[in-house]
Formats: sequence, structure tokens, C-alpha cells
Amino acid sequence: MSKLEELLEDYCPDGVEFKKLSELGTFYSGLSGKSKKDFSDGNTKFVTYMNVYKNLAVDLNISDLVKISEKERQNQIEFGDILFTGSSETPDECGLTSVVTKEATEPIYLNSFCFGLRLKDKTILTPDYTKYVFRSHNVRKQIIRTASGVTRFNVSKAKMQNVEIPVPPLPVQEEIVRILDMFTELTAELTAELTARKKQYEYYRDQMLELRRENTPYARLKNKVVMQRGVRVVRTQLSEEGNYLVFQNSLTPLGHFDKYNCDGYTPFVIAAGAAAEVGFSNEPFWAADDCFYFDGKNDLNNRFLYFYLMTKQNYLKSKVRKASVPRLSRNVLENLEIPVPSMDVQKEIVNILDHFDTLCSDISDGLPAEIEARQKQYEYYRDKLLTFKRKA
Repeated sequence: MSKLEELLEDYCPDGVEFKKLSELGTFYSGLSGKSKKDFSDGNTKFVTYMNVYKNLAVDLNISDLVKISEKERQNQIEFGDILFTGSSETPDECGLTSVVTKEATEPIYLNSFCFGLRLKDKTILTPDYTKYVFRSHNVRKQIIRTASGVTRFNVSKAKMQNVEIPVPPLPVQEEIVRILDMFTELTAELTAELTARKKQYEYYRDQMLELRRENTPYARLKNKVVMQRGVRVVRTQLSEEGNYLVFQNSLTPLGHFDKYNCDGYTPFVIAAGAAAEVGFSNEPFWAADDCFYFDGKNDLNNRFLYFYLMTKQNYLKSKVRKASVPRLSRNVLENLEIPVPSMDVQKEIVNILDHFDTLCSDISDGLPAEIEARQKQYEYYRDKLLTFKRKA
């Protein structure tokens, strides 16, 4: 018998008690009444939407600031709070949680697109336990059911009141945390190693592509590629049965489409929306209206162009127009100067960088595959450990 089984037998032989969120705590809202100017001239830290979205535990190493006046009444986060994303483009990403597992040393607020749950009794749930239980399959399934919408889905706080979570005795919670922490620490170590390799790869890539103008001809991008803009796609046209991935304002596919608007083989795409991401495709795809896609002319290797534009990722992001609909203008892309060495030099650079790229990115081999396997193993044991017999 494992230690966890012994603890369950000792502390809750008749099953584990489940409690509704309405019994456990009260919901509070994020920032209200803020304008864009308040975020450009801030004096106080706040937790962003992506901080909640990406992290099991809130990252308190915060650089994002908002202006808060001395007498202003806004909700501050506290140790033990569970923070939720309020809305998303898909129901599966609504209500994702991040838990405040450390004491903040200064006032920190929550962005307006999220909301929090503050426990009435912080002694019955440990923050490290809640960070796992709220991301478990059984709880996520309940939270997803609270979301509704058409093009954007929003969590209903009224329905969230009825979401139930298991509340085992503290020794059981602590043993579950000990086991799951081992999985997450191993994944974190592998991820750190992969990050180090990627930095090494990016360093060599940037060094190789820093081609001196006295030795290499340069040209504006518009003179070396056939450049086209995508065509508008509405969500009702997307289906899982479509043959082509759809890219719009980032390189995360929106879904599938039955046809593509590229004339024949199209090996390259850049997202021109808020993300300003650069990507490469060997397969036909559908470029939506927020994307530009290119095909290099005779003296420009498409893969070489992709690697060079990756070195310009930060520059392109800095040129995204800050407006209600962020966009990267066609003019910025067309007038970007790119090196055009001989085709032999381009191919040699591509061969070297492809090798590095495979080491870092190949999902079927190496560290990425190991990380993916460990993540699946963690999710399996998390859901197994957090599935309890309900106390009658």
C-alpha cells in the first residue's frame, strides 16, 4: 500500500468531501474603469491575462504596471487566491486558473479580463493543492460547461458557484502535492535545458545571418518575393474535416478549411496581426486576411528567407500598430532590407540551421518529445490522484 493510500484509509475511509465554490469562497473582479493611458503610465503591478493563462502558480516577478491612485478602490490579490481567465475564443480555454502560492510583498492587482476566488477559510485548502485540482480533468470539465458564446466564450460566475472540487484532509493534499511536484520539477528541468539549446541555436543563427553589406548584396523584400495577402475566413466556414490549416493573426491555427487561396505550392507565411509571427510551411495552407504570404523569386531560397526573418522577429513586433485592431503594415514588410548572397551560400546556411532546428524542435525526437511524454505522464497521474470516492 502506498503512502497516499494509507493516508486516505486513515483520514477519509468513507470517501472525500466535495464542496461547491460558493461554499468555499467569494468571487471578486479584476481592475475596472481603466483606460489605455493608465497602463502606459503605471505605478503599481498587476497580474496579466497571460500570467494566469500560462502558469499553475502566479508568477509574482511582474513588470506590468497600471496607474492606481491613493484613494482608489480596486481588488488586490492575496495569498491563496485562485485567479480565473474570464473569456477565450474557445470554451476549452475559458476559466483557466493560476493560484497565488506566495505572499506578495507589495500591492498587486488583477487585470480586467480575469476574476478571482477568495477562500473563506484558508486553512482547509493549501494553495499548492488548489493549483493542481483546478487544472484537473474533472474540475476543468465542470468549468468549461459554464462558458457560453458564439465567436468568443465567457465564463458565467453564477454557474461557477456550483462547480465542485474535492477537499481531502490536509495530509492527503500535501502528499498529492509532493508527488505532482516531482513531475512538474522534472518537466521544468527538461524545459530549461531545451530553452538553453534554443538560445544557443538563436545565437548561431543570428551570427550566421549577420552578413556584412560590403560582402553581400541587400535588397528590399518586395523586390525579391511574390507577396500576397490572405482572404477573409469566417468561423462558420471552418471544420475539422477541412484539408488545410487556417492561419490568421498568429501562427496558432484557427482550424481547418476545405480549400486554400494560395496559387499552387506556397512554402511560407508570416502573420501580420497582433502577433507578427514568422512561420514556414511545406504544406498548402489557408492564409486569412490578417496574414501575408511570400514565395521567393529565382535568386532567393524560401527557407533562407524564413531564417533571416526570424532574426527580425523583435523588430517586426515593435512595428505592430498599437490600435483597437493591432496590425503589421504591408509597407513595413515590403521595405524591409534582406541580404541576398549567392544561392550556394543560402543553401549552406539553410543546411546548417536546419540541423540545429531539428535538434531543438523535432517533436518526434529529443527533448521536445521527452517533455511531451513527461507532460502526458503528469496529466495522467494528476487526474488519477485527484479522482476520489465521494463521501456519502
